[in-house]
Amino acid sequence: MAKKYPLEVQNVGGDTYIVMSKGHHDPDVFMAQVLEDGYDWPLGKPEHVWVKTTPCNTGDYRCYYNIVSQGTMGAWPATYSWEAHGEEQYKFA
Repeated sequence: MAKKYPLEVQNVGGDTYIVMSKGHHDPDVFMAQVLEDGYDWPLGKPEHVWVKTTPCNTGDYRCYYNIVSQGTMGAWPATYSWEAHGEEQYKFA
């Protein structure tokens, strides 16, 4: 059985607006939570990706989130949304 992750939006962008949550969540529910959490940035349609966390040895960040192929050892599912503009921007209902 697949592991269930709670919907917990995190800001993981540096110079770019990026939000994510562990687990593959319904895109509209995810974006509603993004708004509720106060992220009113121009974001694109959420995507279901696989992520592997690696340490950041520079001290600039706690870790790096690397998008990888499903099945990569140590990878976990995530719902991601990146900065977008114009037609690529997510349309909130």
